[in-house]
Amino acid sequence: MSDVRQTIDDYTDKVARHLVGAERDKARAELGDHLAEAAEAGELSEALERLGTPAEAAASFAELRNAKPARTDIRFIAVLIDNLPLVGISIALFVQGLIRTIEGGSGFTVSFPPATYFRFGEGCVAFTPLRCGAYDDSGLVYTLGFPIALAWSIIGLGLIEARTGMTPGKRLMKLRVVTENGLRIHPITGIVRRLCLLLGPFAWVDWVPAVWGDRRRILDRLTETKVVPVAGGEKSQ
Repeated sequence: MSDVRQTIDDYTDKVARHLVGAERDKARAELGDHLAEAAEAGELSEALERLGTPAEAAASFAELRNAKPARTDIRFIAVLIDNLPLVGISIALFVQGLIRTIEGGSGFTVSFPPATYFRFGEGCVAFTPLRCGAYDDSGLVYTLGFPIALAWSIIGLGLIEARTGMTPGKRLMKLRVVTENGLRIHPITGIVRRLCLLLGPFAWVDWVPAVWGDRRRILDRLTETKVVPVAGGEKSQ
């Protein structure tokens, strides 16, 4: 009997890993009871076969699978909240450049996100065309502050999103990111969804479809994800 219980627990755990929030607890309880009853009737194998893979079973508990993408303006607010460190770096770079110009410098670059490039001796590798050297006179703001802020925006937020479906900004704006089937996203997916930030100001090209009514960014489409409203500000687990 202990082997049967272990089989049920393992399966329900795998199903729950595909879900977030209240859906996870609901799946554990209902699925556990269903499989326990099937085991008592000697039909556990048949029940598991009918349910399919854990991902397929989880889809039946995913209440957001048919939810429509959230409004773009609400998403913009969430993005602003989530990327406050990057916003702060952009403002600091602007102020530094403005001061240099007032003091007779050669001008400055204004962009959000800032352009990303790497210096290797005399060489330079940039993620956007003609942007190498834009912040060479910015000191630690760009060489240290910018990489930290960028790592938070891409890796930090991506991993948080993969765990709960909600970043701090999404939680405040009552949004959640899920797969097209309404399931929890993979950590790699959470990071890939944010790689457009490496393109500096060209990152906004990713938002063109969302602005023109599609409500999904290019990277939303490529990663097969969507950002949807969560009724009542549902808590994440």
